Amino acid sequence: MAKRKQPSAPRSLEPTRKRSPWNWAGPALAVLAFSLYVNTLGHGYVLDDPLAITKNDLVRRGLSAIPDLLFQHYRAGTEGATASALLYRPLSLITFAIEWSIAPETPRLGHLMNALWYALTAALAFAALRRLLRGYSVLWPAAAVLLFAVHPIHTEAVANIKSRDEILCLFFCLGALYAWVRALEHPSMRWHALALGSYLLALLSKESAVVFWGIFPLAAWCFWGKSARQSAVASLPLLGPVLVFLALRATVLGRVDSHFSISPMDNPIVEASGWAEHTATAFAVLWRYLRLLVFPEPLLSDYSYRHLSVVSWASAEAIAGLLVYGGLLALAVWGLLSRRAWAFALAAFLSSMVLYSQLLVVIGTLLGERLLYTPSLWFCLGVAWALWRLFGVSLTDEGPLPTVKRLLPAVVLFALIAWLMSKQTLRRNADWSDNLTLFRTDVAKAPASVRLNNGVGSELYQYLTAQDSLPEAEQEAILKEIEQHSQTALAIRPNPVSLLNLGNVAATRKRYDEAIQHYEEALRLAPNYGILRINLARTYATWGRLEGRQNNNLERCTQLLEKAIEYGNQQPDVLLDLGTAYGLLGNNEKAVQWFEQVTQRDPTNATAWRNLAVAYRALGDHTRAEACERRAAQDGEK
Repeated sequence: MAKRKQPSAPRSLEPTRKRSPWNWAGPALAVLAFSLYVNTLGHGYVLDDPLAITKNDLVRRGLSAIPDLLFQHYRAGTEGATASALLYRPLSLITFAIEWSIAPETPRLGHLMNALWYALTAALAFAALRRLLRGYSVLWPAAAVLLFAVHPIHTEAVANIKSRDEILCLFFCLGALYAWVRALEHPSMRWHALALGSYLLALLSKESAVVFWGIFPLAAWCFWGKSARQSAVASLPLLGPVLVFLALRATVLGRVDSHFSISPMDNPIVEASGWAEHTATAFAVLWRYLRLLVFPEPLLSDYSYRHLSVVSWASAEAIAGLLVYGGLLALAVWGLLSRRAWAFALAAFLSSMVLYSQLLVVIGTLLGERLLYTPSLWFCLGVAWALWRLFGVSLTDEGPLPTVKRLLPAVVLFALIAWLMSKQTLRRNADWSDNLTLFRTDVAKAPASVRLNNGVGSELYQYLTAQDSLPEAEQEAILKEIEQHSQTALAIRPNPVSLLNLGNVAATRKRYDEAIQHYEEALRLAPNYGILRINLARTYATWGRLEGRQNNNLERCTQLLEKAIEYGNQQPDVLLDLGTAYGLLGNNEKAVQWFEQVTQRDPTNATAWRNLAVAYRALGDHTRAEACERRAAQDGEK
């Protein structure tokens, strides 16, 4: 496309009292975007949704928690979720708290709001791009937002309620862009204030909004013919929200204990042996991102260890990533020097990928589809330009639209792409209905993923424990599937979750010694993994009762019940059984010790008082025995 002469002053897009024939496009794109996610409204809470909503004590407090959410880190309300302690994203949590106050435990409302926010983003994207691309045909932003609205890469961002931070971030970034363009066209305090406020809300939604600041000087340079200095000056006020956000974030996170590191299970790049492996892996991942934008298949909920792993510069993907992104960067610089409009789309895409490249900073995940949400808009903008020009359609806004004959081939291609992508989006949405469906679907496409194998095992065990009347054959089939996925994950990397699942399988089969071996091995790998101690205590207690009541092995019974207590099971019935076993063994001193602990924890337990009376009498303390008998009779009458 030839270099176009830039207007010396902004050309207003206000005309005219004449109604634009394209006013329908924004609402139509919003309806399309919403309709693609209607099939998520019956879905439940999936993946990280519980950490952000149902297990988040602050969110569950509803409206009253809003002040606290503004001044706490992202996972402050979720016990034990320290992996996100250095994130500050209060806005999405505030929306969840509002929804919880309206309808608690209602995932339908969360999914509805995600779909609505997505639809509004499509409409706002069209409005913002239409104003931004001054002097260009409306065909360009219309086609770009069409591709954006139907792109299957967005299924995670929309179908997973927790990912509303991505949706809100882009929505408010686009709001800031729209208001900023309006302020350039017609300087007004109202538009300036709206741009600043909207950009601050974007930053409060997700930290990655920081890199969106680069869009403003790029736009001033490409579409307003401003010099580099003028472009920076025009964008300078928008650094205000960035500084406010960074100061607020530093204040909030300054109170957080940050003694944790990124796990290779989340981001394998931390295991790179040097800068060469680190950069090779980073460019291989960048190549994967681009491939997913062009061919969004297969789509996965997890790209962690070991579906993706560290690579060297012998990797074809690493070399491809370096060559392609190097070429795109050179092309963007060349195009920007000539103020070519397509170069804006390319530069915007590259700048939005910077934080996720792993080159400047290592983030908590190696690759995530949700991270492509904002970059995909600029990708679609560039692709739309390329396809229109491929078919010889002029994108200048001078004169009437091209003839139907000229437009038809390109329109047919856009329609075909939109149809194919819409089908894939609808199909992929169905996978997000619940965790078991999602993990089972994805592990078939990524069998080397430790997390997906463990996810299937954990979800199957939860399903099994929730069913009271499964036939024995079906129960055993589920246990075998859990075992298979857990062993697959362990063969890839030793980890506590696989061992926990294997312990659960063994405990269900009443192989208590085997279960304890798995639990204790898992505890050595993860000493702070609380569920392991709970399961160990429960298993020791169950096994101890079995030895005492069925096998009459009282010595073994006492050993196992004491281990249950050591791991934290202080339930009165466990203490009572331990006292009874010691009493039957004739060790009444020990029996008294445990019976007294029962009466301290449960003073109305008549059985404990009676047993304590028996033990005292056996020790010759008839006074105490009689007192215990009276107490037993008194509590038994209640």
